[in-house]
Amino acid sequence: MRLADVRRFDVPAEIVAKTEDAVRGAGAEGYELFVLWTGVLSGEVFTVRTPHVPKQTSYRLESGLCVRVDGDELHRLNRWLYEAGEVLAVQVHTHPMEAYHSDTDNTYPIVTQVGGLSIVLPHFGADGFTDPGVATYRLAPAGWQGLRDHAARRLVQVI
Repeated sequence: MRLADVRRFDVPAEIVAKTEDAVRGAGAEGYELFVLWTGVLSGEVFTVRTPHVPKQTSYRLESGLCVRVDGDELHRLNRWLYEAGEVLAVQVHTHPMEAYHSDTDNTYPIVTQVGGLSIVLPHFGADGFTDPGVATYRLAPAGWQGLRDHAARRLVQVI
């Protein structure tokens, strides 16, 4: 199976809570943060098993905020994925105000497999995944495609 075949992403509530805590902590300092979700495929369901907060550097630039995860850290994560038998499927990050996919988000994603998800939380994740402004994107062969709110809620299920 491939991520492109997944019709539902099951995410344990504990992983949602850990993700919200992590992004809020960085947001309290005025920074964005990436949290990555990995797990396993079973038929058309992807079950998230592990949240990762990779070593990353956050920047405040004149043009806005950005985050960089270095190649060594990505290599470490890829090695861990292989050894654990898990797949990287979802990237979660925040924006200080509105949630959307920026040009940087589109050009330099961490999740690169078609069918993967990118979830952007507005307001540094202050209201977490319940914020009505959460933006969810799915990687298609033509690039990141925004999902309507009801489609995103059907696709991503908190368990």
